Amino acid sequence: MKYFARCGEREYLCELEAKDGDVFITVDGRRYEVDLGQIRGAACFTLLVDGRSYEFDLHEDEDGIELSGGAGHFHVTVEDERTHAALEKTGRGRVASGPSIVKAVMPGIVREIMVEKGAVVAKGQALLILEAMKMQNEIRADRDGTVQVLHVAMEDTVDKGQRLVEIGP
Repeated sequence: MKYFARCGEREYLCELEAKDGDVFITVDGRRYEVDLGQIRGAACFTLLVDGRSYEFDLHEDEDGIELSGGAGHFHVTVEDERTHAALEKTGRGRVASGPSIVKAVMPGIVREIMVEKGAVVAKGQALLILEAMKMQNEIRADRDGTVQVLHVAMEDTVDKGQRLVEIGP
């Protein structure tokens, strides 16, 4: 089955295949042998891709999947073929008119705030640093806009899903 994965501004065409107990994924025409395993609790995984191992935390939210690991922090959305086609036909990409709420993808401590109320930000711009499990994670704007509300202050402890920053048009 075909899927479309979007990470940042880039979209990838992915196809999954299981054959003789092995699992393969083809991403934009390149085929990989993969094996996914769960470790150290509900949200920590290891992914073996063509013999190389990658460890990451995975958290689902209403907008997709948050991945955090040694390579950084990524927000990914995945759609099947039908959903992708329907969204393309109904105007995907229209700018949202209401505010966007940036939420904590994991529990942690706010170590640095890089913006203030009223600041104009670009999609992908760093808003704050959230420390979790001794790792510093940049939390970035999910759209262009203006910071309307900062829901946190320096050294605040936050829970997963807690509101951090509100960005308006």
